[in-house]
Amino acid sequence: MFRNDQNPEAAESQRLIEAGGLPPAATARLKENAARQGTDRHFFTSNLSVNEFLLTHDCGYEPLGQIMGTSVYHVGWAYFTPSYFYGWGSQELGVLTQAYYEARTLAFGRLFQEAKLLGADGVVGVRFERIGQNLPEGIFEFKAVGTAVRKTGAPPNHSVEPFLSNLNGQDHWALRQAGLKPIGFVFGNCSWYQVSGWRNQNLDYSMMGNGEYPDFTQGIYNAREIAMERLENEARRMGAYGVIGVTIDPQIETYEVDVNNQRRRDLIVQFTAYGTAINWESGRKPDFVVGQTISLRD
Repeated sequence: MFRNDQNPEAAESQRLIEAGGLPPAATARLKENAARQGTDRHFFTSNLSVNEFLLTHDCGYEPLGQIMGTSVYHVGWAYFTPSYFYGWGSQELGVLTQAYYEARTLAFGRLFQEAKLLGADGVVGVRFERIGQNLPEGIFEFKAVGTAVRKTGAPPNHSVEPFLSNLNGQDHWALRQAGLKPIGFVFGNCSWYQVSGWRNQNLDYSMMGNGEYPDFTQGIYNAREIAMERLENEARRMGAYGVIGVTIDPQIETYEVDVNNQRRRDLIVQFTAYGTAINWESGRKPDFVVGQTISLRD
């Protein structure tokens, strides 16, 4: 049987990962790439398209390399019985919410570490994925991929705190032209359990006509309000003016409950929202200029 304590390199790698860090091989590769910057041996990879690459250069940044942060996480399901939810009603599932938050923090923390190793000023085009398919039940992966960038001609500064942004190259260019800048990636999530009331249950057993499941609609709204509030709070703590490029990812599933020999279908909502917090480049609101317009209507 293979044991990590018999392999010092594997043991060290495991120790670093458990501490929220990067495997030594990844760190070595990034340091090697950083050492080649500014020489004719510099080489980068990127998830930027051709247009994004050119516009990134146009707004004064050069790509340093494609970077990634990931975390494969096991969700510990809080013990409950159907009668528990029957008695307590709809509520947030704190264990699930915390699991998704911690996995996201680990993934973005590793993306951030890779950016710092390259001496980046920021990361653009961040693509964020939550992957659960083809994994055992209760296990999922959070993955963030983006392109590390630095101001053209600037020397590496490993003490700088890189910004993270899910804006693509075109949007990043447009934002800079308007005198604004990305200051960070913000995230909010909520796992919500919604009990099915009598209106929902009547629809389950009725064969007549169409109808909305009001309790399920309410559950999605509850999860959304909590997730968006958390996203906004993250942005406010950064001192942001606002958040753009917000993506919402509600995932829902029904849960069969049997209470006193009466069956019903409840709802579990996993609501995730994320985007890029922005602020003024110069500390003040820029003057937006709108040119002449021509109506295309008769």
